[in-house]
Amino acid sequence: MKNQQGIAAIYLVLFLMSLSLHIQFPIFTPFAIALGASTFFVSILLSSGSFTNLIGHIISGPFIDRIGKKPFIVIPLFLSSLFMAAHSTVHSPIQLLLYRFFNGFILAFIGPACFALLAAYARNSRQEGRNMAIHGLTVTLANIIAPFIGGWISDLFSYRGTYLFVGAALFIAALLALFLIREVDPIVVHQRGTTSLRAILANKKLFSLYFVGFTLMFGHGALIYELPFLTVEKGLSSTETGTLFSFMGFGSLVSLSFFWLNRFSATGRTIFGMVLTALLYYQMATNMLPLSLPFDLFSMGVTFGVLYPAITSLLAQKVSHSQYGSAFGILSAMFSLGIILSTLISGAMRHVCSPYFLAFFTTMLGAVCLIYSHIKDKKADSPLYN
Repeated sequence: MKNQQGIAAIYLVLFLMSLSLHIQFPIFTPFAIALGASTFFVSILLSSGSFTNLIGHIISGPFIDRIGKKPFIVIPLFLSSLFMAAHSTVHSPIQLLLYRFFNGFILAFIGPACFALLAAYARNSRQEGRNMAIHGLTVTLANIIAPFIGGWISDLFSYRGTYLFVGAALFIAALLALFLIREVDPIVVHQRGTTSLRAILANKKLFSLYFVGFTLMFGHGALIYELPFLTVEKGLSSTETGTLFSFMGFGSLVSLSFFWLNRFSATGRTIFGMVLTALLYYQMATNMLPLSLPFDLFSMGVTFGVLYPAITSLLAQKVSHSQYGSAFGILSAMFSLGIILSTLISGAMRHVCSPYFLAFFTTMLGAVCLIYSHIKDKKADSPLYN
């Protein structure tokens, strides 16, 4: 019963946190440009938060395993609420860069801690997949609503008013986390000289999975960078751009609602999702088929809804409970690295090559890498090759 209450509390907090953070998606790029940022500086702004995310994710893992998970959810939420509200006082792109820099580091601790808690609540791999799928469903519901709300609030109360709203919502999420979330595992004490982070980094079988995480977020970063430019270049309102982001959320909601997908191999789901995602990026780059942008984004959301639970479940199956913090910390770091490089490269090459084509290439490379690694592991485990 306590476990169920703890899980419900995590889902509630994640919903509010995702709602708060994704509200800014349709407004961040036009807000930065209104402050005087160039298109390339926008890419630096987007990647700066991911860069500090990367550092925070690597640092957070061992501390989560040693100290516990709840503190690394509650404290960052309180701090982030202050930084997000402070965005409303920004008057230059440099100030925006500094706030995003520090806020990215703070938020880096939350994701691995939540993933580790959800994985620890599960008793078997199917429950792990179910917990991750519900996590994805919860976040997706927030993501569907958030861009539309963000565009609507910014149209009514300006960009600055939107950031005040985000700060207040994160503060409420922090209070709920403080009073409702429960620890589930006893804190693991490691002997001096050995850490879960070192053990995870030494596990070569995880390399391909981390590379897949990197390539997935490289593609996603290109999409996050490119799509808001419709507001600037085609004269769409923030509400219209937010609605486009919501199409992805609806697609994810559809696939995440199919809990029976967790009966299939996590490896198979990951490979399938990566290949399909790559093909969708190719479609968006070339317009090879007469499909509308909303349909492309909806389909992209469907594949993301398959991928995220599959990747996290696959990782949880490959490591022990005492290593969850470090394992998910590194996965989150690879997610951040993908965003960093994607936004920087997209900003630098946007007028030379479509960011969607770069997303296609890297995502397909990730799929090929995972297929090769899976076949190699199968051969190594087969008695015919021993």
